[in-house]
Amino acid sequence: MERGRHDSLEINLRSLDIFVLVAECGGISQAARRAQLTQSAVSQIVANLEQSIGVQLFDRQVRPIALTPSGAVLLDKARGVLLAAREAIQAARAPAMAALPKLNIGLVDTLAGTIGLDLVSSLRGIAALWSVQIGLHSQHRRALLAREVDIIISPDPLEDQPNLERYRILREPLVLAVPRGVDPDIADLGALARERDIVRLSSRTMLGREVDRLLRRLRIEATGRAEFDDSETVLAMVASGLGWTILTPLCMLRGQAFWQGVTFAPMPGIIASREIHVLARERELGDIPRQVAHTAKAAIGRRMSEEIAPNYPWIMDALTLPGISLVQPEDAPERRRASAN
Repeated sequence: MERGRHDSLEINLRSLDIFVLVAECGGISQAARRAQLTQSAVSQIVANLEQSIGVQLFDRQVRPIALTPSGAVLLDKARGVLLAAREAIQAARAPAMAALPKLNIGLVDTLAGTIGLDLVSSLRGIAALWSVQIGLHSQHRRALLAREVDIIISPDPLEDQPNLERYRILREPLVLAVPRGVDPDIADLGALARERDIVRLSSRTMLGREVDRLLRRLRIEATGRAEFDDSETVLAMVASGLGWTILTPLCMLRGQAFWQGVTFAPMPGIIASREIHVLARERELGDIPRQVAHTAKAAIGRRMSEEIAPNYPWIMDALTLPGISLVQPEDAPERRRASAN
């Protein structure tokens, strides 16, 4: 039986990739900048894809443009197709790829202390020697631009810098942490700030600055007598009763030794989050940055599913790991893990 026009595979992976980029960016203009194409070129690619498939993928009558029901279905499936295609290409290239003599990578402390071992172990064949620099995001920014490191995993996407590859690997919510014994059902953050000191992540950290901006926006004056560069020490101070803080699930994993002395709760009436990105100079390392991003996502997903989900399932609803399905405890009671789509 001869197939109809819309049943034939008259699309290519580039079209699907651009479609996914437009959907994730929420508009043509931002997607065009990310893809380094003109807006008209991106619009034409999407229009050609719609014509090939025979359905409308975006509702262009609203601003920003939104996916139609057909577009939402295609987005879910296209991500899996693109991931499978990249893995197939990577597998085909692997025999011909010699390991790099050395790979320099920069990690903030929350990542080094949670997925650093998994990352190096899973990708050790990429390079004969791994050099991992642990420090603040500002140090890694300078090191990447000065060519002192090859890849960084950072909360700073360096959007002001052209010619970088960027892979968003995580969006995680901000979480409230108070000493054990304090009522976790906190409805008024301002009242908590008036009653107790805050233990701050210092303004040298990007998360510390984001929390300070959030408190200013909420017009909350939070006083405290201690601030630190690393989240593990902050949680240790909270567990000792010194005060309360705001951090993220990755920070929670970093300070897991102090969970018994800390109660974690959702931010009262506030939706706030931060993102983590893999960054590398464009077209210098082939598929390696993408491999690092995928492996980092999988490692984060495993840790979240195994350690955060059983204790704080409400956090999992606010986590996003692009291309990774987070398995909830009830889905796999004997073995909690994260699996790639």
